[in-house]
Amino acid sequence: FLRQWGTTKRKGHFAGDFIYPTDAALAGNGDLFIADAYANRIQVFDRGGKFLTKWGGPFAIGIPGGFNGWFRVAISLAFGSKGDLFVADFYNDRIQKFSANGIFLTSFGHKGASPGDFHHPIGVAVARDGSVFVADLANDRIEKWRPTQ
Repeated sequence: FLRQWGTTKRKGHFAGDFIYPTDAALAGNGDLFIADAYANRIQVFDRGGKFLTKWGGPFAIGIPGGFNGWFRVAISLAFGSKGDLFVADFYNDRIQKFSANGIFLTSFGHKGASPGDFHHPIGVAVARDGSVFVADLANDRIEKWRPTQ
């Protein structure tokens, strides 16, 4: 055992606390990005474990998170080859793309069962060629995307 992020059995919205962390991804510079699912945010820590920033939202109970940059359960993370972060936004049925600094760039997908739609994307992975693979939970499939940005 080397290090722990968060406090065992203490959930919270404060920096460094988590409410159901579901995924972690390392940036090229060694920063650690955490999908804090039920807090609807991404938290970022440096390689030494120091909290750097958070983004996402909403940060209030009962406010749906359908706006660009907001989440309704940020469940999975993956970095692209250019350092951009892709986030599976579970209940908004989309993938959101951010710069490594948390700036919203674009999103793709929406709720449905047709090709190109999602119904609860639960996992995201990015290939070296930029292709984005999405595990679509309720549609029982994997989709391959080529984002335009």
